[in-house]
Amino acid sequence: MTDNLPIQNPPLADQVYEIIFKSILSGEYPPGSKLPSENQLAARYQVSRPTIRTAFSRLGELGYVIKKRGVGTFVTKSTNLVNPLYLSFNVLERISSSGYKPGFKQLSAQVISANKTLSEQLDILAGSPILNVHKLFTADDEPIIYFENFIPEWVYKECLSENQVLEPGATEPFFQFFAHKCKHEVKFLTSVIHPLILKDCILPSEFDVYDPFTSVLTLEDIGYNNDNSPIFFSKEFLFKDASFFYVIRHISSI
Repeated sequence: MTDNLPIQNPPLADQVYEIIFKSILSGEYPPGSKLPSENQLAARYQVSRPTIRTAFSRLGELGYVIKKRGVGTFVTKSTNLVNPLYLSFNVLERISSSGYKPGFKQLSAQVISANKTLSEQLDILAGSPILNVHKLFTADDEPIIYFENFIPEWVYKECLSENQVLEPGATEPFFQFFAHKCKHEVKFLTSVIHPLILKDCILPSEFDVYDPFTSVLTLEDIGYNNDNSPIFFSKEFLFKDASFFYVIRHISSI
């Protein structure tokens, strides 16, 4: 097991989460099966029980496992294709975990000047350089998710050159790009959700395969770092199974 042990950076809980998540995807832990105990996994990966507990908590929030008090933690019997409220993990992995062949294509990438709207959303001066990336994800070769990302230059310029960020796939997985390549972890998002139909959206020709009256779920996200500074603005267009998601709402004590 030493070749599958977590390293010290990024955070151990994130690494353990990725290891268990991939074990679920591979079928090592099939739907409905019971996961090893916290003590067993802590010994296997040479980490503390709280680290395992944190990884379990994240898997539970994403709908991959469920904890039964006094019995153990079990892999859920089904998961949604892509939950747009939880896109902090690898989108390709989530498509694959739902039984589809995942695909990715970077349609374009360029550095543009921020207009008035983008400058206000990202709290930068109008005319400031912004990385603009257009991405397409597919499920069984069918277009299912389209992204338009806008990232201010200040976010990446200390760690990456312009040529590096323009390379195909450089900003994927998206949230790992910020945490590990730019050293700006995404702390939280603000999102606006709009239900639309295809004919009211401006999308690349890949989506011409759909009927003009196809339902589309659109999201507009602004991501913030630990200093509460906006580090990206994103437009997302989700089709078919990707447009369905669940929400966990916690009610505080009254």
